[in-house]
Amino acid sequence: VQWWRMNTQRALFLAALAAGAVVLAILDRYLLSTPRWSCMALLNLHTALALLLSIFCLQIFGSDQPVFWRESASGICVRAYFLARLWVNTFDIIVQSFVFTAFYFFIRQPGVPFWLFFVPFLFTAYAASGWGYFVSVVVPPKHGPFVVSLVIFIVCGLLGNPSSLVDFLNGGVTEVVVSVLSITRWSIAMNFVTFFSILKPDPTDIQDKYMLQMNEDVFQRRDFGCGV
Repeated sequence: VQWWRMNTQRALFLAALAAGAVVLAILDRYLLSTPRWSCMALLNLHTALALLLSIFCLQIFGSDQPVFWRESASGICVRAYFLARLWVNTFDIIVQSFVFTAFYFFIRQPGVPFWLFFVPFLFTAYAASGWGYFVSVVVPPKHGPFVVSLVIFIVCGLLGNPSSLVDFLNGGVTEVVVSVLSITRWSIAMNFVTFFSILKPDPTDIQDKYMLQMNEDVFQRRDFGCGV
């Protein structure tokens, strides 16, 4: 019953996700002429999806905390409550991830099979939803959106930025920290390897050549300092 009562809010988030995907696709294809393999475009995509989904997931455990504390004091099974809400919300996460990716894919036409393009976004959604759940249970509901936005900005936008990864992935402590915390450190790599292996890009512009070389160095050769 409660799931159906959230249809209005669910529709609002679906509209926001679709609008975000359309705007990013138009920017990348028509206005900025971004290369299909561009990791900065992928960073924007994964960060936008992670941000919106993590905010959506705040309501799962944060919207009715007083009711939960009252019922848990009466003997409700906390584990069953947690798993039930988690599994029901999984459907929303998959649908929202699909809508976001499908709208972008349809407009952008990245030149790779859809399912190969879609899978990394599912992993991003899974990790981002975890941050949303975590923040919702440790932070007061009124502060949740601000805190989770800051967290996603750090773990996706800062730690997963390809320009920063050149310095972070040095085989030391920073590489371990980034590899554990950053979502986009792995999801962007999955997309980039797919683009690189299928499209086999060979840019003629000097700047594009430099960016491709840097992305290839970060996402295909650096692995805990082993250079593989």
